[in-house]
Amino acid sequence: MDQDHRFNVWNEWLTTIHADVQGLLINRHIFREVQQIIQTNPKIQLASSFYEWMGNVYATAAVIGVRRQMDTDKDSISFARLLGEILGTPQILSRERYVRLYKGSHIPEEKAHRDFDKFSGAGGPYVDRGFISVQLSTLKEKTERIRKFANKRIAHFDRSEFTKLPTYGELDDSLDYIEDLLKKQLLLLRAEAHRNIVPVWQYDWKEVFRRPWIE
Repeated sequence: MDQDHRFNVWNEWLTTIHADVQGLLINRHIFREVQQIIQTNPKIQLASSFYEWMGNVYATAAVIGVRRQMDTDKDSISFARLLGEILGTPQILSRERYVRLYKGSHIPEEKAHRDFDKFSGAGGPYVDRGFISVQLSTLKEKTERIRKFANKRIAHFDRSEFTKLPTYGELDDSLDYIEDLLKKQLLLLRAEAHRNIVPVWQYDWKEVFRRPWIE
């Protein structure tokens, strides 16, 4: 497989990863907003199986989503696999290829070189392996307890005792890092700068909470 084809495959993977991660972040945003609604309205601060169900469904989906980004088998599309491939052939992400992404835009070529320096070091010919290695190792570190929990208690129920449950804080930390990683990879592979991954709604999705659910 030549370098151009491999680069195009990585971009296809990034499209899939982007959609998956964006979905996880949208779910978290909605969950947080609903929690805020509950916290600011004493009238609905009641013991409820519905609240327990909502929390369990969100947490389960988020944990599985984080685990999905760590899959490395040959049929998986994930951040772990993408970073592993880049680590093996970093020369595909060359300065020359990156600068070409800016062609036809109003951005000066000097800006393209400065942007690429963030990934290659000053004047480096292609992305620095150390940069990608740190990303991969940090991803593994931040998601390890989430991944183990998913394997032992969600995707499967392991017979061994499992007492070190991850916290919501650890789950958030994992998602925050995955979001940051997505922004960096979009810039590296596509020269796209994204301030936010969660989109802005074009309608008031909270309108349903302003209507009585039981008449």
